[in-house]
Amino acid sequence: MVAHILFLLYQHHPIITIFLVLILASTSYGEDDNKDYRDCKKHFNCGVLSNLSYPFWGGDRPEVCGHKGFQLKCEEGQLPIIPSDKLEFRLSRLNQSSRLMTLQLVNSKDYICPTQNLANSSTESDIHVFGYDLNLQNLNLLYNCTVPNSTLVQNRISSSACRKYSGSSFYGSDDILESSSGLHQTQCSVRIKIPIPVETFRRLTGNRSELEQVLREEFNVSYKYDQGPSICDACMASKGICGTNLTDPNREFLCLCRDQPFPFVCKVCFVLFVWAIKLVG
Repeated sequence: MVAHILFLLYQHHPIITIFLVLILASTSYGEDDNKDYRDCKKHFNCGVLSNLSYPFWGGDRPEVCGHKGFQLKCEEGQLPIIPSDKLEFRLSRLNQSSRLMTLQLVNSKDYICPTQNLANSSTESDIHVFGYDLNLQNLNLLYNCTVPNSTLVQNRISSSACRKYSGSSFYGSDDILESSSGLHQTQCSVRIKIPIPVETFRRLTGNRSELEQVLREEFNVSYKYDQGPSICDACMASKGICGTNLTDPNREFLCLCRDQPFPFVCKVCFVLFVWAIKLVG
């Protein structure tokens, strides 16, 4: 595509074309590349998964090379783990071209009648940490709740599932805390929020063995990692590498270029390329 445009441009503006090629070459093969650009231009391996790239980062790949929510904990010979607040998910399969991944909650049994140190493990919706699709919903597990015995009988976790607390235990979607159910999360000393597939959620009845089965199952998710469908693609089209602005408290997108980073695209190559297209047109 680029070669074709340059050929058409050369037929009408040969001197301008030569000048353009020299500029593009100088920006493409400079020896003093930006450090972040050098650090992030290669794919990396994490445990048994290989050829990983943006939005993932971790191990010897710095945060500037990735996107918030996509850090990987890497151990040699092991599947990588994605930490999310106090929850951790094992990444067992990944298709980066389709943006699909398979996750499994780490230490799932720890969340059945957990100890107090797991209290409030997620204060925000974990469904949106990775840009989860609509096939998931949050499972709220609430333990040691001081409520009347008549409260939400249909959503109670079996008393045999958790004997260490004197209060009642409940499970449910986010609606359980948003409806006029008579239950408020402040009435429960241990509160955990875990994303699970919607179809799996429908199987729950409050039985301990059933909860354990649901929490240890793998689940598939589609993920997204930028502010628009093509922001990273536009950066790469301008010969940049997708990254993160570490000086921004919200860790917004940053296009890492050979000379310096830019908010969205590498300006020299991109501007010259658009200008060339307009001349040809």
